[in-house]
Formats: sequence, C-alpha cells, structure tokens
Amino acid sequence: MGADCKVCGTPMDEGEACVTCAAKAEGLSLLFRGAYPQVRELMALLEDQGLAAEMEKVPGTTPQERHDPKWNLYVPGAEVEAARAFLGRDWATLLGDAGAREAAARGAAGVDLDQGGEIECPACGHRFVASAARAECPECGLSLGAPGEPAAGEEH
Repeated sequence: MGADCKVCGTPMDEGEACVTCAAKAEGLSLLFRGAYPQVRELMALLEDQGLAAEMEKVPGTTPQERHDPKWNLYVPGAEVEAARAFLGRDWATLLGDAGAREAAARGAAGVDLDQGGEIECPACGHRFVASAARAECPECGLSLGAPGEPAAGEEH
C-alpha cells in the first residue's frame, strides 16, 4: 500500500485497487471526500432529498489516515446535478459568512500530526505545537487524535 491511483489520485487499497475508480465503474460519481461525520451528515441530507447517496472508506497511507480515515461520498451519475445543486444551496448560506469561509478553509486543509510541529486548529484557528501523541487544541479542546496512542516510534 502507499501508491496513489494514476487516474484519480486516490490511495490504492492492499490489493492495489482504487475504490474511487471501482465506484465510477459501477456508475457512481464522487461528490466529496472528508471525515466520517461530515460525509455521513451530507449523505443523510442527500437521502432526505430522495437521492441514492453512498459512502465508502478510502484506504489510509499514513498512521493518522489509518486511524482517522477519509470517506468518499457518491451518488449515481444521473443524480450528480441534483446533488450538487442541493448541496450548493445548503453551503451558499454559510459561505456568505467570512468566519464560516475561514473555518471551511481550515477544515479542508487538514492536519498532518505525523509531521509534528506547529499547526492551526481546524475548529478555532489557534496555533499550537502538536504531535501524534499530544494533539488537543489548548484553546478549544478539539482532539485531533486518539488520546494515549503514541505515533510510530514514540513512547508515552
């Protein structure tokens, strides 16, 4: 594992297969990739609109991604425009707010705890030094990793 798909850039699974390309071959279109809670919430919103949304875990390539994987959100190709239109209306109200735009940009940027060093909290924007072993924002308390689980090569 560790290679990315040459077609779409998705990390390959253990069998060197791409989950995103496999879904596309089944007639599904990728709408969004993110953390489980975000993808699950968007999927529920789309299902409430009568759309056939599906989600699937993306293989992780780093220790952080294996612990907190990304998920793909799909809809059938025929429902892409309806899904995008609905989600666009939902986000349009939030994106009019400068604070919401800044928070969305922080969340989209992600945090790589395996690299260590100073990071910006995706929730509140506070800058602090984090590691895989100690990854809680001192300002807002957001936990960015599993407590008590050291990263590879680190000790408690």
